[in-house]
Amino acid sequence: MQTNDRNAMLAFVCLLYYNLERNTHEAECLRQKNKIQQTDFTDKTKSFHAFPPHFQRRSHGKHKKLTFPSIRYKLPGFMTIFAKSEHILMKALLLTGLLFILILPGCRKETSILPLLRSVEELIPMYADSASVLLDSIQAPDELTDKDFAHWCMLCGKVTDEAATGLLPIYQWQRAQQWFTEHGTAEEQAQIDLYLGRAYVEDGEYDKAMQIYADALQLAKEHQAYNVAGYICAYMADLYGFRDITSERLEKRKEASNFFKKARNYKSYAYALKDLACECTLTDSFNYTIPLLQKADSISQLLHNKDLTADVANAFGVIYEAQEKYKNAERYFLKAIETGSKESYKDSISLLHIYIKDNQLAKAHEWIETITKHNDIAYYFNQAYYLLYKAEGKYKEALHYKEICSDMLDSLTLVQNETKVLEIEKKYNNAKIREENELLKITQQRNTIIIIIAISLFLLSVAGYIIYRQRSKAKIYYQQTILDKMKIELLHLSAELEEKKQILQKALADKENNAHKLQQEIEVISYKYDRLQKQSLETSTVGKKLISLTKKNRLEDSQLPTDKTWHSIMTEVDKIYPQFYSLLKEAFPNLTESEYQYCYLHIFGFDANDEAKLLGINPASVRMKRTRIYQEVQLKHNKETFLRDYIIKNLLK
Repeated sequence: MQTNDRNAMLAFVCLLYYNLERNTHEAECLRQKNKIQQTDFTDKTKSFHAFPPHFQRRSHGKHKKLTFPSIRYKLPGFMTIFAKSEHILMKALLLTGLLFILILPGCRKETSILPLLRSVEELIPMYADSASVLLDSIQAPDELTDKDFAHWCMLCGKVTDEAATGLLPIYQWQRAQQWFTEHGTAEEQAQIDLYLGRAYVEDGEYDKAMQIYADALQLAKEHQAYNVAGYICAYMADLYGFRDITSERLEKRKEASNFFKKARNYKSYAYALKDLACECTLTDSFNYTIPLLQKADSISQLLHNKDLTADVANAFGVIYEAQEKYKNAERYFLKAIETGSKESYKDSISLLHIYIKDNQLAKAHEWIETITKHNDIAYYFNQAYYLLYKAEGKYKEALHYKEICSDMLDSLTLVQNETKVLEIEKKYNNAKIREENELLKITQQRNTIIIIIAISLFLLSVAGYIIYRQRSKAKIYYQQTILDKMKIELLHLSAELEEKKQILQKALADKENNAHKLQQEIEVISYKYDRLQKQSLETSTVGKKLISLTKKNRLEDSQLPTDKTWHSIMTEVDKIYPQFYSLLKEAFPNLTESEYQYCYLHIFGFDANDEAKLLGINPASVRMKRTRIYQEVQLKHNKETFLRDYIIKNLLK
């Protein structure tokens, strides 16, 4: 709760308290005024034992109805006491509310850092490292408000994209996701889901990551957030690469490039084209790679981006190297080096490998001396020496560099293992700190609540005691008045009892008629609903396709429903009959997959011959399937559509 909101709430409660006091005062003044004007009620009620003289009995045909004079009792004393009690209770509740407003905001640290976050957002495009330093300067980000924390996480993700820093742990992304789901735009929701998916990938939880990516992509496409959709597809392609699913990976690369093009993000579009070209190379689709890279190269020239130009040139070199076109590969690796990009030293190593593969050993010796011995490529540098001396037949020197490479690999493995241990330890410490903070927060809130409850109970006890004393005084006063009134009302009720019985009998008869009518209406509506569902299936795209196939005399194997068609069938049925498959699985757990497919066809209302045609089997086999399903439910059928009716009435009701 922010300070302004807290002050407004305090003002509101104080205003209520003031109005309550004023109304109490006005009510007391009015009571005193009426007291002067009223007669002594006690004397009147003491002598009231018999019925009033003007009591009358009137006949109305067969039924006799008793009528009574209109009797109104003035109870100023009781009502005033009751009003006083209510006001006391209201005061106690308002005081308790004030305590909640004053104490509860202290349970959470509420400091806004929005100005700092805005500064970071402005720095990210040009000065990502400086933005990262500012974000790291924020102490205890988990104690921020949900809004500030969510924006802090979003900026951390953007800094990661620009400066290649590490991603936040999963639990922090989950908290940010919860806030953006409730308050963020569709693009922000998709963006935070992307970061959460990447965090799952880092932890090796690929299934969760893929589900998050799929949901985020659907959301981005529905709201035309094409730029975010492009990045999601790119990361989905990477995830398919981990699982070695080539076709899906290639498809996502294509989608990523199309989305970036729609978003007019030409830099990312060029990178996506480059990645797509590399994917085509992996499938030996060299005819598609060169045009893609040429388009990416044209974009890089227009943007004057040296890193993009170098990456595209490197991709050209890699592709020509895979085709053993070493001259072309050399030309593009030299072009990548000439750009002076941050990764040019890696291109130098690639060029060295080209010389060795092309048996240009003298040129390789000349080139290797010009390479800066960068720490990031020390292994590849020594490996190049190993390959060079091995190609020259200098096995002693080659063995020396081979041993260096082996030692470096061992050291690298050791460092990686230590890094993993440190990461695990860091995650454990973060989880422990988070748990301790949550426990401390819960303890503070519990203690605060205990204090509030204790004070509230005390106030309510005082108010209850006062109310009890005042109501006890009024109780005796009120009971005598009620007693006389009850004598008249009892007689009235006994006289009308017979009339009400007859009315009740009539109402019961009408109710039965109405219930029967309502049942008929329900049956009509149910029939119309079932017919509409069936029409929806028949008029759907897949329904029309199946109907057209059944009209043919015979179906070729190529015309039978494919896996994709079966997926469409199941999707369409599940859309109209939600959870159809799970319900079918629960009702008939012992059926085969082909029998489940038969059930899906049967929902469309096809007869045995049409079902046999679509399944590519003879009608006798269809009847055997149907018999097996009937045996599952231990039912006998008398007509063709009984199974469909059973499924709809018993599973889909």
